[in-house]
Amino acid sequence: FIAAFDTPAKITLQAYSSLLKAHQVESRFLVRQALDILLPVLPLRLGQSAASTSSSADASGASNTGLPAWVVLAKRVLIDHSSSLALTTHVYQLIAGHAAIFFPYRMHFASNLVGILQKMCLTHSATSETRTLALDIMDLLLKWHEMLEPAGGAVGSGSAPIVASAISPTGEAVGDMPKDPSTCVVGGSGGSNATASDLLTEARRETIVGLLLRMLCLVFDFALKSNLGPRALDLLTRYLDTSKWPPMHLRLTFFERSVQQIESQGMNQQLVLHILTVLSAVTAQMQAVWFEEYYGTLVSIIRKCIVVDNGQVQKLVASMIRQLYEQAADNERLDNSPVVSELKTHTETLIGKNLQDGTNIFGTLLILDAVGEYTGEQFNSYTPHLMKLVLRCIKDHNSHAAA
Repeated sequence: FIAAFDTPAKITLQAYSSLLKAHQVESRFLVRQALDILLPVLPLRLGQSAASTSSSADASGASNTGLPAWVVLAKRVLIDHSSSLALTTHVYQLIAGHAAIFFPYRMHFASNLVGILQKMCLTHSATSETRTLALDIMDLLLKWHEMLEPAGGAVGSGSAPIVASAISPTGEAVGDMPKDPSTCVVGGSGGSNATASDLLTEARRETIVGLLLRMLCLVFDFALKSNLGPRALDLLTRYLDTSKWPPMHLRLTFFERSVQQIESQGMNQQLVLHILTVLSAVTAQMQAVWFEEYYGTLVSIIRKCIVVDNGQVQKLVASMIRQLYEQAADNERLDNSPVVSELKTHTETLIGKNLQDGTNIFGTLLILDAVGEYTGEQFNSYTPHLMKLVLRCIKDHNSHAAA
């Protein structure tokens, strides 16, 4: 009714406030549906009216001066019930589902959004729903960051907030928000001069990347038994992308713990493939100084995974060995270190043994292709074994053709 017909502001605000406080599980779907319908028309029904004087400061003491009443109400629910995820899930879903509408007020919600992620992801009460919502929030922050980028990272100046355009029941846009959200400004305190770097600070990005790594590396049910794993890996890649962000210096603690756990369970091929996929996404964004610091750890992980007889695992192992050889070739100090000598000795011995015994030929050839240009004269020692392998393959092919 409110979305379709002109309704007094007081009634509209009361309905919206009641929906924000309606957290019962049995009515959650209807509440969310009602909020999705009501929110886009709030700027139209309530106009630019700011919150009352009694609401000008929230429980944390932050000023809400100049913010529309509907923004203050949403913010107050999140702060008043910050200890209970059950009372605020629908509000976080509302914000995550309406990125453009909340964009002008993003700085007023950023701390709450990042602060709640760990509770959504890693506590004993975390569910598939809360983890999905956590990924939605991570994606939301990236969307807001991208909205700021067209303007060169700076938000326009001005004192009055520009609200998102409301969508009428007929689908037509109404309101005052320009088509390009990057030109929006945030009303009230704490955001009028906000930039893209203010939204996703280095500390917030490190928090999010850490949570994604912990979920992907340590919560195997999340990574493998749900459809959320690939989405989390995509978000991790986007948060690490060095073409958009400063390089991040990550520790490999989560990967070491994961490999130890997998090793104790018999090196399950699916788990090994998953961990190497995540590790490859991380190493692709790391700098030379990082490789030098964690070279020994990477070698240890690769040596444990190289024995897994799985084509996809072997492709990832060969790719990472190529990375390690490339880093050593570009760093004279690293190339002369014992850990590099150990890697080369182990790899070359393994290649020779497998070619001679005819075991794991696919993976061995992948590794040989990865390191061939770095082995020098050692490659000549593989030639007799390669010739025997070629002759054996030709013989097998001819015998099958004759049959």
